[in-house]
Amino acid sequence: MFRPIANHKFALPIGLLSLAIALIIERFLPSSDGLNFIAGFLFGISIVFNLSGITRFRKAK
Repeated sequence: MFRPIANHKFALPIGLLSLAIALIIERFLPSSDGLNFIAGFLFGISIVFNLSGITRFRKAK
């Protein structure tokens, strides 16, 4: 059975936090391959968590 990574009530905060960290990395740290990968990974995770949080929030109402 599928077990979610995070509880549904924490999906939006995790998504917003990972998006904020990705934007800070892109804006203030020097560009390198490793940092670009981490920023892209965090941006992708933020999309997944934000969309899952929004859909679960809409289903709960």
